[in-house]
Amino acid sequence: MKLWLYVVRRLALTVPVLLGVTLITFALSLGMGDPAAPYMTEKTTLEQRDLIIEQHNLDAPLPERYVTYLSNILHWEWGFSKTINMDVSEAVKLKFAATLELSILAFIIAVATAIPLGIFASVRHNRWQDHGIRLFALIGSAVPIFWFALILKYWFAFKYGDITNLPLGYRFDAILWELDDPIERPTGLLLVDSILAGSWVHFKDAFMHIILPATTLGYASMATTIRLMRGNMLDVLGQDYVRTAMAKGLSSTKVVIGHASKNAMIPTVTLLGMGFAGLLSGSVLTETIFQWPGLGLWTIQAMRNLDVSAILGLVIFSAILTILANLLVDIAYAYLDPRVDLGSQISITEIVIVLLSFVLLGAAYFDLSLGLVMLSVIVFLTAAGIAFAAAYFLSTVREISDLWAPALLFGTAIVVMSIFKSPESSSELANYFRFIPDFSQLVMIMLAIWILSIAMNWSEFVSSLGPRREEWKRMSYQFFRNPLAVFGLVMVTLLLLMALFAPVLAPPTEAQLERDPMRMEENFEFNHNLQPPCIEWWSLHPLEGCTGERGEENGFILGSTNKGYDIYYGIIWGSRTSLDVAVKVVFTGTFIAVVIGVISGYYGGRVDEVVMRITDVFLAIPGLVLALAIIAVTNDSSIENLMYALIIVSWPGFTRIIRAEALRIRKLPYVEAARAAGASDFRLIFVHVLPNCITSIIVIATMDMGGIVLSLAGLGFLGFGGGPDLAEWGKLVSFGQGHLLAGETWAFFYPGLVIALWALGFYLLGDGLRDILDPRQRD
Repeated sequence: MKLWLYVVRRLALTVPVLLGVTLITFALSLGMGDPAAPYMTEKTTLEQRDLIIEQHNLDAPLPERYVTYLSNILHWEWGFSKTINMDVSEAVKLKFAATLELSILAFIIAVATAIPLGIFASVRHNRWQDHGIRLFALIGSAVPIFWFALILKYWFAFKYGDITNLPLGYRFDAILWELDDPIERPTGLLLVDSILAGSWVHFKDAFMHIILPATTLGYASMATTIRLMRGNMLDVLGQDYVRTAMAKGLSSTKVVIGHASKNAMIPTVTLLGMGFAGLLSGSVLTETIFQWPGLGLWTIQAMRNLDVSAILGLVIFSAILTILANLLVDIAYAYLDPRVDLGSQISITEIVIVLLSFVLLGAAYFDLSLGLVMLSVIVFLTAAGIAFAAAYFLSTVREISDLWAPALLFGTAIVVMSIFKSPESSSELANYFRFIPDFSQLVMIMLAIWILSIAMNWSEFVSSLGPRREEWKRMSYQFFRNPLAVFGLVMVTLLLLMALFAPVLAPPTEAQLERDPMRMEENFEFNHNLQPPCIEWWSLHPLEGCTGERGEENGFILGSTNKGYDIYYGIIWGSRTSLDVAVKVVFTGTFIAVVIGVISGYYGGRVDEVVMRITDVFLAIPGLVLALAIIAVTNDSSIENLMYALIIVSWPGFTRIIRAEALRIRKLPYVEAARAAGASDFRLIFVHVLPNCITSIIVIATMDMGGIVLSLAGLGFLGFGGGPDLAEWGKLVSFGQGHLLAGETWAFFYPGLVIALWALGFYLLGDGLRDILDPRQRD
């Protein structure tokens, strides 16, 4: 396929994805109470509300309401935001300029730093410089972005602000820009506008305000790019043409910079584009801390105020930006690398989906009645397709074992529903799942099934122990040669032991035992009066007055929050919250991703096309934005609802990785031989394909144990998920941020440090496992 055809194809496929996003936002809108709320202002009367309902068909059946909703989006009628008293479409344009400027500078900082460091680390492979840069990159991935922002804000804007002259927040000096010397702002990008106006004073002011937020936002993106660039360089440096260039006498610098780095940059382009889109999620936390008036800050304000129209508009706009960024990356990647497979032909399924999507959009834009007819046609064709697929599947069933696929999907639904059945669940949905075993019981059942399968194949299991023993010796030897992996294992072990022995390390009071040990006790006598730590962190020696019971003055080991919560108790018991959420989300998300990904990759064809288009819809929406929208829509602050939000945003990316592995493995000779020998699809998938995906599954699941806790902490920091007294690390950091200007750093420092150590430990462990499980590293 020619490049221009590939570009047209990719452009066309974005339309069905955008339609899928509108289906998600429409479904979210149905759970937001009053359907007229997105179009109402504070001054809307009851008569005007009735007119709004009639105008937008809000009392009509769901299909008609969806077509009207789609028409409103196409005509930029996104409703009214009560948070900032402005039409959402106009507010998006205004706020986007601030977020775009911040994201561009953060992107420049990340790329300019990450690429040279990644190249240098690969050249000094397995030396102290390489280990140091890898640790620097992993710390950037592990450190909570909101905690890193608070540290930068404290040291460079507050502690040494008189030296650096860096402001504590906001985007510009309002007195300068709006009163003393106002200038025109045609682009909305203050740095560009100040250059166009020829004003150095305005440029300096805008730059000083943006430097800390941009550094905060760029560090996380920088860390991921360093790791990818280093890995790509290691692969390229092992290629024959590089060894040939070295043998011809070219200098190392010329070979690395002139030959290797150019080819290693090609895969990095993909991550850079996706990383730029990912800055939108990071901007939510960064803009909240620095009060940067962009989309991120508006997102949080809208969520807290249940601003329906703003929430839906932000989800749609974020998805559009992400889709466009990925589109540009795919086109650039195809242009830069001639080895990229552009696809041999366009399938009939793709053509039908794209044509129906275009026709539906055109009909909804010009005429609602015609749009409703087209939607009915699409629903009918979809239902007919599903019925045909089901009939075809049933016609191929010859024995009970052929029903493994629906049985597996049913089991996946049971795993998902088991979260709401946990003993601590406070969600109303738990009442609907009384027949489902809770998560711990489900894990025990699956473990029992696994042990039973080993017992039934005991002789085969025993015969495989010999080779496995030698493999374990090799893996252990290679693992313990990696100091960073060992360090990660030690950190993970200590944190898990902390969760296990929480009742011993921080014994709850009798009142907490009667209520729930996971709920922190509020010491009312110290409400709004933080107590400092009673132990010197550098010497671990108790300070004077530290012998009293908790609740006594200076009796808090790591200090207290402004709510009178014991920070030490919150950290210890918060480890159980983090472990509980991480295990359930990672286990469930991995289960869903493996089931969907391996089936999609093995069968390919139309099954793969349909699954990947659905996956693309979820990937189009930034994870943090979607999770926040789900929590805000349901208006349910339970920890179980937060888990569901995290599961929904975590499985799509994992699914694509497993699907890619299955596509590769299914074409290998031994799989073809097993198929020719008459092996069933079930045996081919779960005996031959899936076991060879296990390396990717283990590594990604291990790293997700750290990533999910970072997401949990971010949501907790923003005030979502669990009650205010839940022992959760992100909430503790949030309690302490308001006392930064008083110099009471312990209030946010210790909880944030534990979050970083948790994520860093699992990231280091995951990196180590990837090295020992990668066959290319066995020498």
